[in-house]
Amino acid sequence: MRQNMLKLSTLAILIAGVTNANAAVYKIVEVDETGSGLSAIDSINYYGKNTSGSTETYAQAIQQSNSTDDCFAGTCGDYKTVGESRFGPAGIEYRDDVAYTSDILQRINDVTTLESYCKENLGFNTCDKWAKSRYYGAGYNTEDERDESGYAGLLREQQAFRNGYTRNSFLLVDGQPQATFAEDSAKYANAGTLGAIQANSMNSVPNGITTINGVDYVYGVTSSAYFNEGSRYARTFAKRGFVQDGTSVSLELSPPSDGTKLAQAMGTTTAWKAIKNPTNDKMLVVGSASFNESHLDDSNKLPSSSQLHINGQDVALDKDKLKECSTQANDGKLADMYNTWECQFTVFANDAYLWTVDTAAQTATPVRIANRTLAPKDPDEDRRSYQASARSIENVNGKPVIVGYSTERVSNDYYAQRATVYTPKDGVDFSGTIPADSWTAKFIGPDIKDGDKRQFTYTMATDINQNNKVVGVAKLERSESRAYAERMFVYDNNNSQFKYLDSNVSGIFFDGSNGYASAINNKDVVVGKLDSETANQVDGRQRRQRGFLYNAGSDITGSPLKAGGAWFLDDLTNNNDQQSNSYRIAEVSDINDAGVISATAMYCEGGYDNFSQGATCKNDSKDQNDSERVVAVKLVPIQNGDIQTRPAEETQIKRNGASLGMFALTLLGFIGFRRRK
Repeated sequence: MRQNMLKLSTLAILIAGVTNANAAVYKIVEVDETGSGLSAIDSINYYGKNTSGSTETYAQAIQQSNSTDDCFAGTCGDYKTVGESRFGPAGIEYRDDVAYTSDILQRINDVTTLESYCKENLGFNTCDKWAKSRYYGAGYNTEDERDESGYAGLLREQQAFRNGYTRNSFLLVDGQPQATFAEDSAKYANAGTLGAIQANSMNSVPNGITTINGVDYVYGVTSSAYFNEGSRYARTFAKRGFVQDGTSVSLELSPPSDGTKLAQAMGTTTAWKAIKNPTNDKMLVVGSASFNESHLDDSNKLPSSSQLHINGQDVALDKDKLKECSTQANDGKLADMYNTWECQFTVFANDAYLWTVDTAAQTATPVRIANRTLAPKDPDEDRRSYQASARSIENVNGKPVIVGYSTERVSNDYYAQRATVYTPKDGVDFSGTIPADSWTAKFIGPDIKDGDKRQFTYTMATDINQNNKVVGVAKLERSESRAYAERMFVYDNNNSQFKYLDSNVSGIFFDGSNGYASAINNKDVVVGKLDSETANQVDGRQRRQRGFLYNAGSDITGSPLKAGGAWFLDDLTNNNDQQSNSYRIAEVSDINDAGVISATAMYCEGGYDNFSQGATCKNDSKDQNDSERVVAVKLVPIQNGDIQTRPAEETQIKRNGASLGMFALTLLGFIGFRRRK
């Protein structure tokens, strides 16, 4: 299938061959995956399959550096990465407060609703395949979707009540698996009611790592384990935030005690960012927590009986039983609740919360961040529920400032999620017990609605630094340049200045480009992912994306990263040699102040066919085993390096079939779970 491969022009090859070697700005260091722990993952019997060689690893965050570290100046430490391994797509991302952020109705739960989301929010002409891969799993049998041969996917979790479940995702610290509290039955308050814990039945993903008093703490999100009791497998909650040090500290972030009984028992929490309290040695962790159930009298919150099946047989769920879950929780009938299959599908209204974590006392106390002025359910359409989440927190001038999103009542017929900054109220003492509503919420960025026309599906702040600079995204409701773009923005909270990352900033950004700004460090360097091509997505195909870096601060001494510049990381890691040509940086998740980056890359053993960004893996053909795989990497700055822009691809390319290889499309699907701090 050599005719499908992207070609370099003869001139481009000659230029690449004579360019000065070893001149990259960043060195690619693949995260070590050779330990015994990862071998154990590869050896798991996954529904009768040998997973060896199927494991893919993703980098999620990098350990923060000391204040004096600067890798471009030659002072560089060995910083840990956290990430995860996966066998296939989650279907609905484990981290999301609601599915794909935009599902206010919380109805995305089967092939039909996944495909509808894709058509309305992405516009691909392959939405049927997009939806089926997320529901039936990677490598599902296209001739017989019900043969349950796919890896991971949403259907596996929905079947678990009858079939049990084998995990898809493992938490990795420097490439090695680490257990969470969810793997210890003694950590569950209702373990006696649930039954016996099923090993390897929980999915764990990290969001970051922070060091306090010399101890490294990892935080993130895990699902409950499944428990076997008689003829059913039940989990007590869908997801919970956690904090741990890998040895003595292993904490669950529980929902608030003033929530409904069902929210306390089965509600979800997330942990997105953690820092040391500016006033003491305790940890502040921000995320979201359930406080009320969403409308349970809604049959659309259950998957279609024509798509949910067990051993080839359709299974019908009963919305009347779903309604009973709240009554069972209120009456203390937890055994009945866990024995009711429909209760496993409960969904909730969520709010932005902070947990004060005392690692010495092994406690995590939830605190509502800001006052809620809206009801848990939209009074005009009570199937829509309130949603808010804190995605990042930072010490700004000695005070903890928080960013994320909150619910805005834009009109009488819907709620909308909008980017929010939570500023500490005057006079609050953060050194003691932090009272609820100690922050004031302020919407930032563009209006969701312009007059009578809705502009954005949602907006969200994803990170903040100590300079009070905020980054985020705004998902377009309408098509722009044949894409429902997710625009990126930078917001200066000091003077309320807002700007999009668009063509006015740099040539790598263009009208209608999709991007995701993952992080901003304290030198005002922004990293994330961005479309690297302009192909039509609406009624077309999914675009290739690559990791990028934008320097919103000053010139970085010891590097060519000048103020205001933006680059694809493929251009900053290009040495014109086989080693650097073996990687393409698909997504950047984090950057510390020393300049070290965590990223997820595509790796081709032996190197890609050429040095261009869209080159094809040499063994990527129907006649040979695909040697391309997904790997976690660190990008370490090189002193006085130089930018070697990868040569352009030929514009006239003969292709048979799709423009992107199956591996690239699969990666783009998995990468959809990108870091949402």
